[in-house]
Amino acid sequence: MNQKMSCSVLLLGFTMSTPLVACADDSFAQWFAGGRVTGDIRLYDFGRDYAGTASDSPAGSPYTGKNRFDFKDMNAVSLGGKLKWETADLYGFSAGAAMYFAYDIGMNNYTYNPNKLYAANYNYPYLNPLLMGNNRTVTTLGEAYLQYRNPWLLARAGNQVIDNPWVNPSDGFMIPNLYQGVSVIATPISGLQFQGDRVLSYKNRTVAGFQDYNLSALPYDKIIYNGENSGTADAGVAYKDERYLAQAWLYHFYGFADMTYLEGGYKQPVADFTPFADVQYVHETGNGDIGTVDAAVYGAKLGVSLPRHWGNVYVAYNRSANNNVTAISAGVPGAASNGNLFSPYTQIYNTDPLYTTVMNYGLVSARAAGYAWLIGATLHPWDQALDITPTVSDYYTAPYVANARAYMLDIAYHLGGAFKGLTIRNRLGIEHDIPLLGSAYVDNRLMLQYAF
Repeated sequence: MNQKMSCSVLLLGFTMSTPLVACADDSFAQWFAGGRVTGDIRLYDFGRDYAGTASDSPAGSPYTGKNRFDFKDMNAVSLGGKLKWETADLYGFSAGAAMYFAYDIGMNNYTYNPNKLYAANYNYPYLNPLLMGNNRTVTTLGEAYLQYRNPWLLARAGNQVIDNPWVNPSDGFMIPNLYQGVSVIATPISGLQFQGDRVLSYKNRTVAGFQDYNLSALPYDKIIYNGENSGTADAGVAYKDERYLAQAWLYHFYGFADMTYLEGGYKQPVADFTPFADVQYVHETGNGDIGTVDAAVYGAKLGVSLPRHWGNVYVAYNRSANNNVTAISAGVPGAASNGNLFSPYTQIYNTDPLYTTVMNYGLVSARAAGYAWLIGATLHPWDQALDITPTVSDYYTAPYVANARAYMLDIAYHLGGAFKGLTIRNRLGIEHDIPLLGSAYVDNRLMLQYAF
């Protein structure tokens, strides 16, 4: 744990723990003995087939193969999970620790062939780097925290999971995004929540350690910044009841930009159906290490919830306005421009809250101004045991990057009885004309998880 985080943990402990210091030895024994173990085991198989042609290569280009950077069809299989232990509460205090791990089980292709047209991460052209990067194992103490909790307050310091709209776990692979810092959540009344976070360091889901970087340090990101940064501070308030939802968030991405995120929604039962309408707004400005950021994004979602808890169907729209700014900082290729949102913890993982973002694409990862439409559904046809989520989405971002279309089908089956906790899930994505990746590619993710 770095020095900054150690100071935060000591401060939380010494300022709030006088009763804890004074407690008897048997209380400490109960504190530990009353703890609980939780976790999960995961077996994931991720494949990507570059099925199309080189749609992004200009005439006379030296690029060959199915896509601009001659990516090969790739695959990765990994076995891993999480083992977590948390103590019982003692005068409101508890501590927790979780080990995360991912292992190659001998099914991956590590053929080495330097890709001179792209980043070194693709020097293993048949290995899908999404699960574990190019590593054969990843093991990390992803959570290690001290916390204070009462019925309306949770204050936590250390390595932890933080979950809010633009700083979240992105937990779709073996190991989630994890954060080192301080988080405070207050719930004074039912439905109303205040949250504030100070992120000092970040652990990307394919590396083992916490670092003073974010996703812009990755060589395959389109906004690249390899320098260190001081993390993020955020604060938000959210309210939700049977009819209304509303939230407002402020983010300060140190050295990069400031963001405001607003969202509201309303639903009204009509007979056996419940129509709903949601809207969102994002405004981001800054002039830092990646150049000028000046973005405004609007969104709306209209739909109806079906009777008998069968799910919902909806249509969604987002627009990212073009600001006619082309800001390239010295030595920073692909810096923010044309109304791009900069999302340092979600941008290549497509886990941002925009209504039209899907598994493999969205306006944030497109890095361009434009607009998008999505038609989708979230269905539970079999007593909540089966989840089916189909979507079709179009992204109109020309002339900045090519327009694209994405088809997604996400199916998850949650077993019960003796197999309760076991989920079998398959996520299929078929994209057309994604910039740099060719005229079409197919992404399939088979995931088995047992949670205990």
